[in-house]
Amino acid sequence: MSMADYGAAPNVDPLFKELEEYDLMKHVVELEAYGMTVVPPDKMGVSEDFITRLRDAILTACNKRNGLDIGDYRTAALEPNKAGKRSWLLLEEDEVFVEAATNPRMLALVRWLCGQSAVFSGHTWIIKPKGGANLGLHSDAHGIPPGGGHIAHVCNASWLCTDYDGPEDGPTVFVPGSHRYGRATLPHETDIDKTPFKVVPLIGQAGSLALWHGCTWHASVPRTRDGLRVTLVQVFMRRHMQRITSWETELSPQLREKYPELDRVLGRHMYPFKYGPDPKLSAEMVRTGTDPFA
Repeated sequence: MSMADYGAAPNVDPLFKELEEYDLMKHVVELEAYGMTVVPPDKMGVSEDFITRLRDAILTACNKRNGLDIGDYRTAALEPNKAGKRSWLLLEEDEVFVEAATNPRMLALVRWLCGQSAVFSGHTWIIKPKGGANLGLHSDAHGIPPGGGHIAHVCNASWLCTDYDGPEDGPTVFVPGSHRYGRATLPHETDIDKTPFKVVPLIGQAGSLALWHGCTWHASVPRTRDGLRVTLVQVFMRRHMQRITSWETELSPQLREKYPELDRVLGRHMYPFKYGPDPKLSAEMVRTGTDPFA
């Protein structure tokens, strides 16, 4: 008998069953122990067509927004940072971004970290060419002071749209277990060539999901291989956090109506209000104070 069958933990039980069904328990353990995990495409339930459409949608949006003609990502050469502009707010560019934000296996892991009421805060692409410089070690839990609690307030769920085979791909690198320090990096810890902490690269094939706790220290190294590294970065947060994107003003209600799961993860905040809070929204917020999985 599974512990979830007792029905004693209404916020955890459905998550536990989903994670068992999707064979994701190993990845939950990695998240707890190391603060990050990489889930391969077969476990994410995605096809090669999905990742092709997602990669093409990113490149198309980048070309359109920035007046570029990137061409074949496998051989394209760009100046560092040239493709990094106007990269946020993609949901209405192509509905494949909605698929990426509502993948049920991804959401099971996100909700393990940030609770059933986790909200989609924002997303952006990273199109990384050959060259550039290191990005120093940092935490994504901005605004959370040391001592901010053992729970994840934010997490990163990134779709790898090209292979991350090794250091030559310019991957994200991590300090495993750093989420347990409960703080951002200090100035003398940020340089990955001098930091006293062991740093490991993110390795995964296109179509994988890289997921990490918002307090896990990470950085990136320059790409030395020809072509582009293409990634969709998605940020999820607990309900009390200030979202990156104000979906109420930036997104058409039609898209919310078309995708009920998207409407759920976009969330509606009880603050700010003028004459008093919405009782339903305030009840949802209060409930998160009783259980970190709520």
